[in-house]
Amino acid sequence: MKRFVPLLLSLLLFVGCNREMDVFELTNWEFEYQDQWYPATVPGCIHTDLIAQGLIPDPFYGTNEDSVQWVSQRPWKYRTTITRDMWEGYEHCDLILDGVTLCDVRIYGEALGAPFQHLLMSPDNMFRTHRVCLFESLIDSGILPDPDEDIVIEITFYPIEQNNEVHFANETSAGDGCPEPDMDYNLPDHRAMTRMAPYMLGWDWGPKLSTVGILGGARLECHNGDEVEAPLPKPRSWNVTLRQEQDSIGQSFTFYRNGKPIFVKGANWIPVHSFPVLDSANRARYLHLLISAKEAHFNMLRIWGGGIYEPDYFYDLCDSLGIMVWQDFNFSCALYPSDSAFLNNVKAEAEEQVRRIAQHPCVVLWCGNNEVKNGWEDWGWQAQYQWTPEQIATLQHGIDTLFGPDGILAQAVKQYDPLKRPYVTSSPLFGWGHPECVTHGDSHYWGVWWGEQPFEMYKEKTGRFMSEYGFQSYPDYSTVCRYCPEDQRYIDSPVMKSHQKHGRGLEIIDKAMRQYYGVDSRSLSLEDFCYVSQLLQAWGTGYGILCHLQAQPHCMGTLYWQLNDCWPVASWSSIDCYGNWKALHYRARDLFSDTVDLSRWERYYRTYPRNLRLPKARYDLSQRIEKGRLVVDVKAASNLRDVMLQTSPHVDGHFDMNYFDLAAGQSLRACFIPADPKVDLSHVTVTFKCLNQVLNP
Repeated sequence: MKRFVPLLLSLLLFVGCNREMDVFELTNWEFEYQDQWYPATVPGCIHTDLIAQGLIPDPFYGTNEDSVQWVSQRPWKYRTTITRDMWEGYEHCDLILDGVTLCDVRIYGEALGAPFQHLLMSPDNMFRTHRVCLFESLIDSGILPDPDEDIVIEITFYPIEQNNEVHFANETSAGDGCPEPDMDYNLPDHRAMTRMAPYMLGWDWGPKLSTVGILGGARLECHNGDEVEAPLPKPRSWNVTLRQEQDSIGQSFTFYRNGKPIFVKGANWIPVHSFPVLDSANRARYLHLLISAKEAHFNMLRIWGGGIYEPDYFYDLCDSLGIMVWQDFNFSCALYPSDSAFLNNVKAEAEEQVRRIAQHPCVVLWCGNNEVKNGWEDWGWQAQYQWTPEQIATLQHGIDTLFGPDGILAQAVKQYDPLKRPYVTSSPLFGWGHPECVTHGDSHYWGVWWGEQPFEMYKEKTGRFMSEYGFQSYPDYSTVCRYCPEDQRYIDSPVMKSHQKHGRGLEIIDKAMRQYYGVDSRSLSLEDFCYVSQLLQAWGTGYGILCHLQAQPHCMGTLYWQLNDCWPVASWSSIDCYGNWKALHYRARDLFSDTVDLSRWERYYRTYPRNLRLPKARYDLSQRIEKGRLVVDVKAASNLRDVMLQTSPHVDGHFDMNYFDLAAGQSLRACFIPADPKVDLSHVTVTFKCLNQVLNP
């Protein structure tokens, strides 16, 4: 572009040569709605900004998720002002944006007395840091801000539907997928087309709340001289390695620490909230969840590939707590474009994320994706989309280019992880319909749940490393009451259906509840149903954990699906979105203990709950405040099964002992641990429920 001498002279009027770098966090933003500008929070997103201004209802309440779908179907504008005192005295000013995608970023101001606007960049990947040099960009365009004027940065975000229409408009009639650029065939899932968190577009445990905004923050970096990127220090090593060795069974999948095999215990991790902004509320969620994982004797979490790359705050906590991290790259359950633009975008994403995350010693494994190989081999895509042999070969080449052992992601790990930690191409190695799923590599066993098989199949289908399996439950009734109006508190009400994202979820739970507990879910009150569903989840998933523990060294790891929720919902989680421990988390804590008596648990699982002879519940319960803590004593006058203690009015948190059994004459003391340690517990009453009361009312 032509450069103008007068503009260069103007630049010299307000730049110096002696100042060091300054970083200005750009937090004073506003957004536009119906021709009016409102205050915006950055880091943040459009949904939380609309909620804060009272312009939309809470999407988590009732069926409000449906009523706010219009938010993700229209463009949104954000703007902020950069004042001259920020850049004055500097040669370079860089605008940096994190957590943005599908947008245009423009600068507005006055140049030589005339107004101007200039396109700075069009970010297309929320997993990359986007940077532009303001002065250089403007000078190359023949313009420069007037030294006496402020400048305005405006961002226009576009909906994902519009992105697909613009970039993939050649969609054919085969199936309901999305066509790859410049190709005459479709890909299975539109989530693959845009580098944004896939779970935002809905999952079988999460709402469809695709949002936009500056989720990671915005800042101005002003400096003199060229920036030199300092080499990152080499992180300390935990001396953890993965061995995948051929043996008489198949192929092992065993982690070793300091040369000794480790049995891995933990769960899968999804984003802590539907709107993944690192604000104070989400920081509290991270802390509570990770401490809860540590309290349940976890030694690993698997970061699932359909969410986000977690912030450094998460990995810092894992470093300090000694929790190993299995890190999926952000690809899940789909096939992806293989054009050069997409692959170059992903290459930059992978290199940036590996450089950042690799500084944390907690990371022990990189994995290319979640279930892409499984989907490619087992989910019928070839028949559904009627790909030709040539198209199949092209798609396979794309999979190898992106995920293969010498592909883009593997190369990023080799080049930018200073500890050269291992990379595996996909999880699982074989889907649960293949006999190899129990002999080779890691396994996602979904015959229980998706296949509606009995829990006893866990013993037969224990693989070398169980990286996904599980069973749903509903959250605590207290959580249900926070999203469900009183007149909707029955199991198949519109609101309850909207917070059950699996199409057969209620049916599968009901079938297993009748088999193991001998009750029809529709014969129970909603409160009792939530309680028994959690007992059922703890029973079934706990049995899976037991089978995996007993199968050592054939099996050397168990990561159930899933630890946490991103909103209040029926799901596979062991901790609900408000931080309340479900029965499963207590069961996992018991089974993951280093002192667990497996023979005791084997005896426990010999009798179905439906076959228990439970007497009428008789007990004494007392409570008191002791050194600021709420302490409860329970003494059983009859045998008690699955005692659940709760607070009334409800306080988020958990008892250190809960969902326990007591024989007649036994006593137990439990202490309540609130999620907020500052909460006043002096007016809280502890309530009691046990299975005796449900099966023998």
